[in-house]
Amino acid sequence: MPVAWVFAYGSLMGDAVLGRYRARPARLPGYRRAFVHESRRRWGTLESPCPILGLVPGGECWGLVFEVPDAERRLVEGALDKREAAGERRRESGTTEASEGPVDAWVWVSRPSDGDGGADLEAVEARLRAAHGVVGTGAEYVRTLVHAMEPHGIQDPLVEALWKRLQR
Repeated sequence: MPVAWVFAYGSLMGDAVLGRYRARPARLPGYRRAFVHESRRRWGTLESPCPILGLVPGGECWGLVFEVPDAERRLVEGALDKREAAGERRRESGTTEASEGPVDAWVWVSRPSDGDGGADLEAVEARLRAAHGVVGTGAEYVRTLVHAMEPHGIQDPLVEALWKRLQR
């Protein structure tokens, strides 16, 4: 059965759109997580936007690849393009490395940004603490990331450092 593959690296790892599909850990070389986007509704507001993850060049990123049956490809593609694109990201095809070998997957990559992507942990932490949107707080956003990664043994130094700071 032909399939489409979707690489998820942030909150999309636990998203209901992909939750019913088989997932496995995979590595995307050449990209890393960075807090280069803002949520002004789901996790934050116009006055206090929540920093959210994107993919930027450099390093590597461990995430999940989801196996989407070809019969459901258009439905999933439409839902994810609407959620992930938002003018800040572009969908590309990227080669991820899963335990079975290379997998070509859809990957949403961030467009160039002026932000530092979270290099100033104190500033990102303050913005996460101030954010509160219709889905939850900035701290809850980071918690969802941690809870999506933990069952698969995925670790990310930036996410872990912020989560540790937010638990104080």
